Amino acid sequence: METTRLARQLGRALIAWSIASIIVGVILLLVPVSLLQGVGLQALLWGIIDIIIALVGIFRQKEQSADKVARFLRINVFLDIGYMLVGVLLVVFLWVDQFMLGNGIGIIIQGAFLFILDLSFYQKFQPLIEAR
Repeated sequence: METTRLARQLGRALIAWSIASIIVGVILLLVPVSLLQGVGLQALLWGIIDIIIALVGIFRQKEQSADKVARFLRINVFLDIGYMLVGVLLVVFLWVDQFMLGNGIGIIIQGAFLFILDLSFYQKFQPLIEAR
C-alpha cells in the first residue's frame, strides 16, 4: 500500500538524519569550543530520540491510515515551529553563554530539519487522503 511505502520512506529519512546527527554530535562534543559543544549536545540528543521514534514507526505492525499519519505530521509541523522558537529564545536571551548559544543553534537546526521533513511528507500524504 502507498501509505506504508511513504511511512517507511519517512522512517528511513529520519534514521539517516538521526545517524548523521549522532555522528556530528559526538564529534562536536570532542571539540574544545563551548559553542560547538552546545550544538553537538543537541545533535546527539535529538539524534538518539529521532532514531527511536523512526524505528518504532518502521517496525510498527499495525497499518496506519493516511489520515492518521497526515494528522500526526500536521501536529509535528507545529511542534517543529515550537522547537525552533525555543532555540531562538535561547539564542536571544542566553547568547552570552557560548554553550547555551550553541544549544539554541542546535535546537534551531534540528527543528528546521524536522519541519522540512514533516511538511514535505504531510504534502505527500495529502493526495492519498483526497483520493479516498
